[in-house]
Amino acid sequence: MPSFRYGYRYSIDDVINVAIKEKLFFNQKAIKSLKNKTLVLIQAPYYKDYGPMRKAAGVYYPLGIAYISACAKQKGYKVYFIDPNVQPLSNSEIIDKILEWDPVLIGVSFMTPQFFTAKDIVNNLKQALPKIPIVLGGAHPSVLKEKTLEEIPSADFIVFGEGEETTIELLDYLAYKGKSLKKIKGLAWTYEGKIQCNDDRPSIPDPDKLPFPDKTLIDQSLYHQQSFLGYSKKIQSIYTTRGCPFRCVFCASGFKLTSQIRERSIDNVMEEIDYMRTQHDFNYLLIKDDVFTIRRSRVIEFCAAIKERHPDLKWHCMANVNTVDAELLAIMKDAGLHDIFFGIESGNPEILKNTLKGTTIKKVWEAVKSCDQLGVRTYGAFILGLPGETYETLEETIEFACELPLTLAGFSILIPYPGTKVYDDYFESIPNQPINYRNFIASSGIHTVKEYKGASGIDPKDLPKYISLAQRRFYLRPRQIFKMLSGVNHSIAKGYLSGFTALAAKEIFLLKRKIFKHKYQTT
Repeated sequence: MPSFRYGYRYSIDDVINVAIKEKLFFNQKAIKSLKNKTLVLIQAPYYKDYGPMRKAAGVYYPLGIAYISACAKQKGYKVYFIDPNVQPLSNSEIIDKILEWDPVLIGVSFMTPQFFTAKDIVNNLKQALPKIPIVLGGAHPSVLKEKTLEEIPSADFIVFGEGEETTIELLDYLAYKGKSLKKIKGLAWTYEGKIQCNDDRPSIPDPDKLPFPDKTLIDQSLYHQQSFLGYSKKIQSIYTTRGCPFRCVFCASGFKLTSQIRERSIDNVMEEIDYMRTQHDFNYLLIKDDVFTIRRSRVIEFCAAIKERHPDLKWHCMANVNTVDAELLAIMKDAGLHDIFFGIESGNPEILKNTLKGTTIKKVWEAVKSCDQLGVRTYGAFILGLPGETYETLEETIEFACELPLTLAGFSILIPYPGTKVYDDYFESIPNQPINYRNFIASSGIHTVKEYKGASGIDPKDLPKYISLAQRRFYLRPRQIFKMLSGVNHSIAKGYLSGFTALAAKEIFLLKRKIFKHKYQTT
């Protein structure tokens, strides 16, 4: 009989390898059935980095990870999920859990603002669990494959693009020595110190063929899920399409990630909503498509179906102002639309043209005014520091936001995220320029990416001041306060109060930092 050290913890693979060597097994199917078929998925922490506004920010169940889990489970794998954003786990506790689960693969998902927390997690895991492969996924590693493997050498693989099929093929390779690594599309990996990037994987052509996202990974009550305009905390989220046809200079979705639109059939969408309503108590649906209103006839079909099957359900979506009009918005309102998100970006026609979004000041006015007349609440998003920005255009944008009949407005500093045109325009020309990813945190309204010189007409250091100015001028108007609070329920009013409290906390934080900086500069 083979010898094993007493008290030493062996993996299933170790036991099987010894069994094969000693010819204890002859049935290959039996061997495969013993192979470890467990995947651990981890979302890198980000929540603590978002400054004083973090208490008002929503933290949502991760649908992308939920799709990966659903596909893995469909193929017979066990899946465990760790989200340090909502689970107060130390590094040692995370490692203990993974030791208990003994996975064949660990996946870590992150975006640019989470780069350093992801790197810390990967390094800690590799040091404690050197035999378990680690794969990275998410927007940041997808668009910076080679650079990410260089910067996080403890990682073994990167899944880039849509990850469902690539992850399954990688799992099969690790568990069963299936398809050769070189043949797995959408995979980057390191071999003998050299980075290998396989061919791109085509986008999944028919999203109807995917299983519904796995909503059992973690207790959903841990998440601070709230509607954009405070309607409810009893929320579920859904994707009805994949991809975005627009090529806005500040967004990676249509520029480098998934420009090809693929629609789920309305029957398939309704089946998921029907199923969710049997499993979860919710009265508000967050449609997370980049642009839900791309095809008018499909929106009308959705409205008819949701009105017939779930007339009590309120919902939210994001839209491009070019894709809606008063007639369509009225149909959507009648079918339960409660609020809508518009990326307005700027109040200056030339700056708006520079975004390549294809919208106009006139179309913005028409869309927002129609919503106001119909009683649909609106959230308008504005970006300060766009290409060509000057101090005059910043003032125009703030004034435009105050003129529009919006319910809420959000103001953020342009962040040149990897995968966007502004990143390519200003960083690929200086490839050796060190970039501090800690500054890529848009929601704080505090940081600027100092290396970015796209808005040459302004000093980036002034942008946080203009963010504060915009927020004060928009929200501290009697007319706006009355508009926000008119006809709202207790839940919405409480949500607005939370936002005002967070906004005040951020202003105090900025003031303290300014005083502290001045004190030490003059001593």
